[in-house]
Amino acid sequence: MWRDGWPILAVAVALFVIILPLVRFAALTAVLGCLQFGFRPPWLGRTFRLANGLQQWAMVDVFLLGLWVAYARLAATISVEIGTGALCFIAAGCLALLTRATLDKSAIWRAIQPDGAVPLQGPVASCTACDLVVHGSREGDPCPRCATKITAREPDSVARAVALTVAGLILYIPANLFPIATLPIGLTPTKYNVLQGVIDLAQAHLFGLALLVFCASFAIPLLKLVGLTYCLISVVRRSRQRLVMKTRVYRIVEEIGRWSMVDPFVIACFVPVMQYNALIYGRAEPAAPAFASVVILTMIAARAFDPRLMWDAAIQPNLIRGRAV
Repeated sequence: MWRDGWPILAVAVALFVIILPLVRFAALTAVLGCLQFGFRPPWLGRTFRLANGLQQWAMVDVFLLGLWVAYARLAATISVEIGTGALCFIAAGCLALLTRATLDKSAIWRAIQPDGAVPLQGPVASCTACDLVVHGSREGDPCPRCATKITAREPDSVARAVALTVAGLILYIPANLFPIATLPIGLTPTKYNVLQGVIDLAQAHLFGLALLVFCASFAIPLLKLVGLTYCLISVVRRSRQRLVMKTRVYRIVEEIGRWSMVDPFVIACFVPVMQYNALIYGRAEPAAPAFASVVILTMIAARAFDPRLMWDAAIQPNLIRGRAV
């Protein structure tokens, strides 16, 4: 992909599929191994914070869906078989999903360092990484459990989230209007955009896969942009309505955003056949970097936004953007 002129896609695939999953699971192995054998080295909290921070960016499980789509497309044209490397990768993806589903992060944080007793009177603050509650006077100090700087609210959260969301909205238009890739469909190199890819899967009677790709590649990016905009408007307008629902919307947006990387990963799966011959040919097209940028920008926007500001704006009308105005 780099040699073909798409460095953004090449870097994204290298990071999200190869490097960051390896770092995340190495960090998890170190933390869980130490806890299992009763070791409490001083770096334990920082390492587990790193592993948690990489959870959204380590996309082995998302790549599995891209691999499935690519396999279905190629199998409709030529003879394809799954090799040993793919079987190992499928196993790694399934284990990644199981880890996300079964890992009790709160229990691990308590095993690293138990929650301390916090006075009921006076201000309190909580660490945004490990949820440790401390006295409000410790704001600005490193968290005693994970070393994150303790802040009552994320500074400039609204401004950063608005900028990133607007940038994602601008890129969303070319990402869906222009071709995202050229792939061999029926021995014919065919350019397609996101919706055309869904239609091709449906015409091949792969209706379940078409629905998954539609949700991951078209509906989820749009829902992320709408959901983030909804939460940001709530803060700006200092709305007091449906705060629980808005918080749930934010949590959903934060969790599902990574699955939109399916189409860029499909393109990556076609790398081995990109220059095979004139009929079995594929490459990225102009919309691919824009699409990947939309996914990345909206994920960063969700992390930049502090959902507690929705509650602050409702309860304390003079508090917005993480500070008094």
